[in-house]
Parts: sequence; C-alpha cells; structure tokens
Amino acid sequence: MKALSRRSFLTGSAVAAACGGLALAGCSPSPTGSPQSASSANGAYVGSGMGKHGNFDIEVVMKDGAIERITVLSSNETLGIGDVAMETLSNLIVENQTLDVDAVSGASLTSMAFMQAVESAIEASGAKASDFKKNGHAAPSVDADMPTEADIVVVGSGGAGFAAAITAARLDKKVIFLEKLGVRGGSTALSGGEMAAPGHWIQNHEGIEDSPELLAEDMLKGGDYIGDPDLVNVIAHGVLDATQWLTYEGGVSWENNLLFFGGHSVRRSIIPKGHIGNAMTTALTERCKKLDNITLVDYMKATELVTDASGAVTGVKAESTVSGEPYEFKAKAVVLATGGFGSNVEKRTQYNADMGKEIGSTDCVGAMGEGLDMASAIGAELIDMEYIQTYPVCDVETGALIYIDDLRLEGRTIMFNKEGDRFVEELDRRDVISKAIVAQTGGVAYELFTQEAADETGVVQTHIHEYENLTARNLIATADTIEEACEPFGIDAAELKKTIERWNEFCKQGKDEDFNFRADLVPIEEGPYYIFTCKPAVHYTMGGLHINVDAEVLDESGNPIPGLYAAGEVAGHKMGTNRLGSTSMADIYTFGRIAGANAAEFAS
Repeated sequence: MKALSRRSFLTGSAVAAACGGLALAGCSPSPTGSPQSASSANGAYVGSGMGKHGNFDIEVVMKDGAIERITVLSSNETLGIGDVAMETLSNLIVENQTLDVDAVSGASLTSMAFMQAVESAIEASGAKASDFKKNGHAAPSVDADMPTEADIVVVGSGGAGFAAAITAARLDKKVIFLEKLGVRGGSTALSGGEMAAPGHWIQNHEGIEDSPELLAEDMLKGGDYIGDPDLVNVIAHGVLDATQWLTYEGGVSWENNLLFFGGHSVRRSIIPKGHIGNAMTTALTERCKKLDNITLVDYMKATELVTDASGAVTGVKAESTVSGEPYEFKAKAVVLATGGFGSNVEKRTQYNADMGKEIGSTDCVGAMGEGLDMASAIGAELIDMEYIQTYPVCDVETGALIYIDDLRLEGRTIMFNKEGDRFVEELDRRDVISKAIVAQTGGVAYELFTQEAADETGVVQTHIHEYENLTARNLIATADTIEEACEPFGIDAAELKKTIERWNEFCKQGKDEDFNFRADLVPIEEGPYYIFTCKPAVHYTMGGLHINVDAEVLDESGNPIPGLYAAGEVAGHKMGTNRLGSTSMADIYTFGRIAGANAAEFAS
C-alpha cells in the first residue's frame, strides 16, 4: 500500500492554466522566471500564500495601473471563515485601491497570507505594492440603514445563536443578530461538529441500542454528577429533534458514519459532511440570509444589557469593532449565545489557576466571556466557573484541535508515551486522558495508526490539509517500519513494538487487559506507519450563566431575569466537571431553539 504523500500546488503549466492559458506577465512557470518590467502591465498576475490549511493561489487583474479584480484560484481555507475573509479583503482593496486594510477578525492567519499573496501578484505586474499602501486606510462599515430595534436581539453567531435566531424568525419575530468578529460561526465552526444523538437513523440501521436516558446518564456520570439533571435531560430528550431541524430547516448534510467518543456507552455521535462544524454554520448562515426578518450585523460587539425600571432586559448597548462607534439595539427580549471564555487567559486563571497562558486553546478568538460579564452586571448568577476542560489531542505548537485524531474515535489508533508504553484507555473521558498525558515525559503523547486504518476510515484524506501541515512541521512521521517512524520523536521503538504485540494479543482475545478499551479491538499490522504527537489545550468552559429548562437566565436568588435568555457554552451547570465529546452540539442546537422559541413567546 502506498503512503499518503504531500500534495503539490499550482506550479508551471498549472499556473498557466489558472491564468486561462494566456502568457501574461506574472504567470511565469517558476520563481526563477524573467523579471517583470519596471512599470505595471495590464494583465492577470498570480500570487500565492500559506494559509491555515495550506497553500492557496489568487489572481490579481491589473488595468491601467489599478487593481481591477482579485480572484481566488485555489484555496483550502475554512468555508465560512477563510473564504469570507478573502472576499471581504478583496472588496475593500478593489473598491478603495488600497492595501492598507486590517486583518479580518476571526480569520487573522488567512488574512495575513492573503495580503502577502496580493502584494506578490502586484509586484509581479511591475507595480509597487508599497504605493497602494499609501492610498489611505479602508475598513468595513456599518450599514447606515441598519435597524436598531426589533423583537429580539441575539448576541453571538455560533450554533446556539443561529438556532435561536432562525427559530425566533420562523415564529414571525424580527431579529437583530449581532457578531463582534468579521466572520460567523464562533467555536462551532472550528469544532468537529459531531453530535451525540440517541435513536438516530444510522444507529437504527446498524442495530445499536440507545436511548435518551442512557445519554443523560453518560453525561451526568461524565461530569461527576455535578450538572443539573433537569438541564441534561432536556438535551438528551431534545437532541434527536434538533438533528431533524438541522437537516430540514438548516440544510445540513451528514456523513453515513458514527463516532465513539470517550465516556459514552455506545457509538451515537453523528458527523456533518466534511467532519467539521463549519458545514453547519455555513448552511445556517445561508438560511438566515433567506429570512427577511433577520438582520445580520457583523463587527458589532455587545457591551452592556439595557434594563427598564422593573429589571427586565430591553436591549443591548454595543460598539463597532471597526470604528468604535456606539450603538444601542432595543428589543423585547435578548438571547445571549456568546460562547465560553476559553480564549481569555485572565478569566481562566481567575477561576482556575491551572489554566494559565502556558496552555493553548482550541477555541475561537472571540471566546472571551463578555456575555458572562454583561449578565452578571445586572445580577445574573454564574455557576461552575472553575470547571474548565482541556481537549487531550491538540497541536503541540498552536493548540489547535487535531482532526486526524478522529482515527482514535474510530478505534484505529493506540496512544503511548516517549517510552513506547500505553498509559490510558484511548476512549476514556477527555479530562482523564488530558491528565494522563500531562503526567508523561515532556507532557506529550503520541498516536500510531497504519495506512490500512487511513484507507479504511478515510479520516486522513478528509483532513489532508491538516496532515500536510503537520508533516511540514515535522509533527507527524510516516515510515515503512516502526523504528523509522519513532526516530524523529526519540520514542523507544523496541518498547513500542512490544506494546503493539501486546495490543494485538488483546485483539485476538477480545479484551484489553490493561485499560479495558471499550470499542472493538482492531489489530495493528503491516505498515506504512504514522505517528503524530499531541498535548492538551483548553477546549470548553463548563461554567457560565445559571439557566433553567426554559433557557431563562436566573439571578442570584434563582429567579428568572425577565427578557433574558442564554444558550450554548455561555450557559453553565449542564456538563458538570467534564463535558463528553459531541454533547456540546447536542446542547447548543437543543437549547438554542428553546431560547429562540421562548424569547419569541416573551416578545409576544
């Protein structure tokens, strides 16, 4: 079997093809081509950038010394994030003929790479990119005709916000939908998007016995029975309907497969097409755009909840994150869907001293906890704030979640330390695995899988750009022998071979005598072999606003604050000390819809 190899990108004849086959200046087949003329020449010029998900190519069309058009020729950047950033920057550059533009918040890496690509294409035309930087600063602007009054204001555009906004709009309410970043989706878009759903059609087809009661018990047990059973039961009994809502209302498509997350009793987690949450949020964004009674407002940061004399919430104060200009949005009800505070190191350490800056985060850069601050300022109760979860398998350099780890959830990897020994059950709870990894040499772990596992699951091909990125940074090794795969990491290959032999014996016996692996045992046989390294990063904050089963935010006396609702990670006391994988998606789409429906009823 042939090992996966690095992809090649536009070079040589491919560049000519991208330029429509024309021999235009700037489309030379290699960086060593003949230099451009000193002055700008009309034509199309190609520039390349290294984004978050690999190399991409753009084309800049120059006409009479001006930037006529910018086109993305090839890109693997995240849909709904990277592509939105490129479109935003392209429009600003062309409309204002300037390269003095800021990175799009929420997509900074893509933005910087895109600007470098545009500059290189302009330089290839013979013009000077520096001249375009002198043409003044350009930034996105707020629509002067934007409404500032509606039935409901929804703050935050992760999955919970989309569910609330669309649900309220479908109940004939006017909705203003605020997002402080330049892209939508929040941490939902960066997640794997998997969703624990008992009784799903794939389970039924495969004959897997499951129930809402079993999911609820798994969630409560996984959180050490700290979470509120009433809130957990709402999620467990509502999530199947939420998957139907996503399918038929949201237009979300699914993989024909299930994953087995740690702490669950059975395989129950369905997966959006593409194995990433942006498949959900891009579809939901398009759904919002088709509803006339939803106004989408980006670059708008909510700063304060407005209340009347009785204490009821009647709107939000906000400010443009571009201009700093203040705004006030009046409403009959407000839904907070602002996410957690995993990207706010100061707030993390305020509640848990072990979660300092030395620990990375998988979360959206917008996960700063402002929703908690706004609500607590008017008397809302915060609960379970000290419980902060780390995801065990993250990039040792960036903190980003590693998606090829889905092979572990498919039961096709083993996890081990530098000494070559397994040290934990690969499908244990996230907190258990994370703590076990931190205790190993160097605070890191390694996973091994074979070419056969990659081929049969398709996981690596699905996340090929992540694989290429890890390979380029020497964080994954591929080799025909165990010894060769271990060498770059200094792993004890002899001991690892013994570990594999012991694992294969367990596979023959049908029982893992060391750690009681709960899924099917699949042997590790011939290569090529893949080994990658990982360590934990902050992934989810279990604490947040105290809510009831109607998604109403409670004050410190346990009474609902009139007109204020919360859903998603901003709302606490559902997950206890630890959240089981794929229950966040179950939570946000279940409680998001509840919040939207009840806010609509309150507004009536």
